[in-house]
Amino acid sequence: MGNYKYKITHVGIHTVEALEPEKKELEKIGAEQVVFPTLTTEDEMIKSTQGSDGMIIMESDVSRAVMEASPNCKVILRTGVGVDTIDIESATDLGIAVVNVPDVWIREVANHALSLILACNRRLFLLDSRIRSGEWPRTIPSPVGSLHGETVGIIGFGQIGRELAIRVKPLGLKVLVSDPYVSNKVIEEFGVERVSLDKLLESSDYVSLHTPLTDETRHIIDENALKKMKPNAYVINTARGPVVDNKALAKALSEQWITGAGIDVFEQEPPKDNPLTKLENIILTSHAAYYSDPALEALAIRCGQEVARVLMGKVPMHLVNKDVLAKLKLK
Repeated sequence: MGNYKYKITHVGIHTVEALEPEKKELEKIGAEQVVFPTLTTEDEMIKSTQGSDGMIIMESDVSRAVMEASPNCKVILRTGVGVDTIDIESATDLGIAVVNVPDVWIREVANHALSLILACNRRLFLLDSRIRSGEWPRTIPSPVGSLHGETVGIIGFGQIGRELAIRVKPLGLKVLVSDPYVSNKVIEEFGVERVSLDKLLESSDYVSLHTPLTDETRHIIDENALKKMKPNAYVINTARGPVVDNKALAKALSEQWITGAGIDVFEQEPPKDNPLTKLENIILTSHAAYYSDPALEALAIRCGQEVARVLMGKVPMHLVNKDVLAKLKLK
């Protein structure tokens, strides 16, 4: 198809296969999909995305200068929940809709958090490494909790946190929640207990993070927080890398303030020279909690549809910067 009306720059690739459903949705409105791998500098972003009518961004930073290089840009879509990589204030000022996709892989991330909790409880990372080194441990290295009767503390009780609560309660775990923004009605509906952050840290066997990355949540798990946790406790992070101070967590694990961790996201990705990668009492995954084949296909379709919706003058399903409607007239 030639003679495109719009140029949509897609930066960052989950899989090549996932690009095709997105491309088909964009072509329905005469939009060309132009694909680049993840770009790491502002200059690369400006050079690659300039002249775009819309952008679909996996993880690269989108600054004001990047937006100003595309004066006709009307929409920037982030392919996940967090939008901390996008200068929201500048986007609003420039009349650009910022859109995220917070509802495609809720269950996948909750499942991944549960998997990390189970792996930590059974200390699978230790069993696996010791068998590979020629040992045959007949018991699991202590401490090993029973799981049932233990406590999961969920920091951030949005959609993913709620799905995790649904999954762990049938296993016999008590659920504590720290989230100042969720209503009492939701707390009651899910049968969980709201506590202060300090109380959650002091009482939980597993502390699972499900917050967006904001000034308030950056390094919410720092050295001070880790020292409040139980010595048998685990940190589970499937949210955003910088909500956990990686150096502080490495220190806590090395000095055995806590027993272990399950980490899917890092402050820098890939985690170059990250001390967490050298420790035995942690299980690591590669920012893959979102993944399932059906979810990725659904995401691709949604990305194409949401960008097309804005370019056609319609309000997207999940508009992050609602104040932009004063400048960008959408119906």
